[in-house]
Amino acid sequence: MQLSILAIIAPLLATVHAGCYSGGETWAPDQVQANNALDGVCNGLSGGFGGKQTKYACVNAGTANKRFEFWVTNTAGNSLSLNKGDCVLRLSNEINGCQNGGDTTTAGWNFRADPNAGRC
Repeated sequence: MQLSILAIIAPLLATVHAGCYSGGETWAPDQVQANNALDGVCNGLSGGFGGKQTKYACVNAGTANKRFEFWVTNTAGNSLSLNKGDCVLRLSNEINGCQNGGDTTTAGWNFRADPNAGRC
């Protein structure tokens, strides 16, 4: 009986909040460029974060009058460190999984990627 209770509770311990935006600019036709930009973006967004700290990056798209915006937030009250590989993985999930951008909160981090009109 105790094992079945643990099996029910375990998924709740690693809560993930994810959502795609329903409108606004889309990644197309610059989705490949957005993914390719993540190496440089995550050089700046990874590393040490203070509690509740947010880091931001903006990249101009190849398409005129369009930009890619990226945010990473440490949602915990204590300092954490984000490695570059996790940054690239999580932000690429938003680019490839949400045509209008989106955000995901998991394991003490919020990752947000959003294509928008205008330049950085």
